[in-house]
Amino acid sequence: MVGELVIEEGDLEVLRDRTNGSADDLEPVTVATAGGFLLSALGAGELATRGHAAADKIDSNVSSIIRDLRDYSASVNDSINAYAANENDSAVSFDVTPHGRSGLTGADLAEMRVTQ
Repeated sequence: MVGELVIEEGDLEVLRDRTNGSADDLEPVTVATAGGFLLSALGAGELATRGHAAADKIDSNVSSIIRDLRDYSASVNDSINAYAANENDSAVSFDVTPHGRSGLTGADLAEMRVTQ
């Protein structure tokens, strides 16, 4: 059985901000730089070469995740803007035009019902 997805007001903004915040937190992560100090002690051997290649691959993957998180955050923001535009387009406002008489009372309505 599939449940309903309920989105409360403000949920999308939280999702957008936290997704973007996660990308911000990941951005300074560079395994190749941090691991370079350890690998430089190993010299130019095969282990160092593999270590550098692995660190570069991790950094590339982290960069892809950051890019994807930022894209997702931007998509959520686009959805927020689209929902707001739809809400504004479907908003209805009523202007009250004075007609020179007071509003109907309960007695007026009762009288109208009797006369019809």
